[in-house]
Amino acid sequence: MAAGIFNITIEKRATFSFDSTFTQADSNALDLTNRTLSGEIRRNFDNGLEATFTIVKTNAAGGSATISLTKAQTAALTDNACTYDIFADHTDGTSLKLLTGSVTIVNNITSA
Repeated sequence: MAAGIFNITIEKRATFSFDSTFTQADSNALDLTNRTLSGEIRRNFDNGLEATFTIVKTNAAGGSATISLTKAQTAALTDNACTYDIFADHTDGTSLKLLTGSVTIVNNITSA
Protein backbone atom coordinates (compact mmCIF):
# COMPACT_ATOMS: atom_id res chain seq x y z
CA MET A 1 0.00 0.00 0.00
CA ALA A 2 1.47 3.36 -1.02
CA ALA A 3 1.36 6.15 1.52
CA GLY A 4 -1.12 8.95 0.96
CA ILE A 5 0.26 12.42 0.27
CA PHE A 6 -1.14 15.34 2.27
CA ASN A 7 0.80 18.61 2.49
CA ILE A 8 0.26 20.64 5.67
CA THR A 9 0.69 24.25 6.78
CA ILE A 10 1.48 24.95 10.43
CA GLU A 11 1.30 28.38 12.05
CA LYS A 12 3.95 28.96 14.69
CA ARG A 13 2.62 29.44 18.26
CA ALA A 14 -0.79 27.97 17.37
CA THR A 15 -2.02 24.53 18.30
CA PHE A 16 -2.22 22.32 15.24
CA SER A 17 -4.30 19.24 14.50
CA PHE A 18 -6.01 17.38 11.72
CA ASP A 19 -8.18 14.29 11.57
CA SER A 20 -7.52 11.46 9.15
CA THR A 21 -9.24 8.22 8.27
CA PHE A 22 -6.83 5.67 6.87
CA THR A 23 -8.07 3.20 4.27
CA GLN A 24 -6.72 0.14 2.53
CA ALA A 25 -6.32 -0.23 -1.25
CA ASP A 26 -9.88 -1.61 -1.45
CA SER A 27 -11.19 1.61 0.20
CA ASN A 28 -12.15 -0.21 3.42
CA ALA A 29 -10.99 1.28 6.70
CA LEU A 30 -7.56 0.22 7.94
CA ASP A 31 -8.12 -1.30 11.39
CA LEU A 32 -5.73 0.47 13.77
CA THR A 33 -6.66 -1.64 16.80
CA ASN A 34 -3.37 -3.57 17.02
CA ARG A 35 -1.21 -0.79 15.59
CA THR A 36 0.89 1.91 17.21
CA LEU A 37 0.87 5.19 15.30
CA SER A 38 3.87 7.51 15.18
CA GLY A 39 4.90 10.53 13.16
CA GLU A 40 7.63 13.13 12.93
CA ILE A 41 8.49 16.36 11.14
CA ARG A 42 12.08 16.48 9.87
CA ARG A 43 14.17 19.09 8.08
CA ASN A 44 14.87 18.28 4.44
CA PHE A 45 18.52 19.36 4.40
CA ASP A 46 19.88 17.33 7.33
CA ASN A 47 16.99 15.08 8.45
CA GLY A 48 17.05 16.84 11.84
CA LEU A 49 14.00 16.31 14.03
CA GLU A 50 11.70 19.32 14.27
CA ALA A 51 8.75 17.78 16.16
CA THR A 52 7.03 14.54 17.07
CA PHE A 53 3.27 14.38 16.60
CA THR A 54 0.83 13.26 19.25
CA ILE A 55 -1.49 10.78 17.53
CA VAL A 56 -4.73 9.64 19.15
CA LYS A 57 -6.86 6.88 17.65
CA THR A 58 -10.41 8.24 17.64
CA ASN A 59 -12.01 5.16 16.05
CA ALA A 60 -9.42 2.38 15.86
CA ALA A 61 -11.59 -0.14 14.01
CA GLY A 62 -12.72 2.59 11.60
CA GLY A 63 -9.15 3.74 10.87
CA SER A 64 -9.56 7.23 12.33
CA ALA A 65 -6.99 9.27 14.24
CA THR A 66 -6.19 12.85 15.23
CA ILE A 67 -2.65 14.09 14.59
CA SER A 68 -1.58 17.13 16.61
CA LEU A 69 1.12 19.46 17.93
CA THR A 70 0.96 21.74 20.96
CA LYS A 71 1.48 25.51 20.95
CA ALA A 72 4.94 24.98 22.47
CA GLN A 73 5.86 22.51 19.74
CA THR A 74 4.78 24.79 16.90
CA ALA A 75 6.55 27.77 18.50
CA ALA A 76 9.82 25.80 18.43
CA LEU A 77 9.63 24.96 14.72
CA THR A 78 12.27 26.53 12.47
CA ASP A 79 11.68 28.13 9.09
CA ASN A 80 13.45 25.33 7.22
CA ALA A 81 11.86 23.22 4.49
CA CYS A 82 10.45 20.11 6.17
CA THR A 83 8.58 16.91 5.46
CA TYR A 84 6.63 14.58 7.72
CA ASP A 85 5.37 11.03 7.73
CA ILE A 86 2.99 8.89 9.76
CA PHE A 87 3.64 5.18 10.38
CA ALA A 88 1.48 2.37 11.77
CA ASP A 89 3.43 -0.42 13.47
CA HIS A 90 1.48 -3.66 13.96
CA THR A 91 1.95 -6.00 16.90
CA ASP A 92 3.01 -8.71 14.39
CA GLY A 93 6.13 -6.66 13.54
CA THR A 94 4.96 -5.21 10.23
CA SER A 95 4.94 -1.49 9.54
CA LEU A 96 3.00 0.70 7.10
CA LYS A 97 3.80 4.24 6.02
CA LEU A 98 0.33 5.77 6.02
CA LEU A 99 0.85 9.41 5.16
CA THR A 100 3.60 11.78 4.03
CA GLY A 101 3.91 15.33 2.76
CA SER A 102 5.64 18.66 2.88
CA VAL A 103 5.33 21.02 5.83
CA THR A 104 5.00 24.77 5.36
CA ILE A 105 5.71 26.72 8.54
CA VAL A 106 4.15 30.18 8.81
CA ASN A 107 5.62 32.80 11.14
CA ASN A 108 3.30 35.06 13.09
CA ILE A 109 3.65 38.69 14.14
CA THR A 110 2.70 38.19 17.79
CA SER A 111 5.54 36.64 19.78
CA ALA A 112 4.18 36.58 23.34
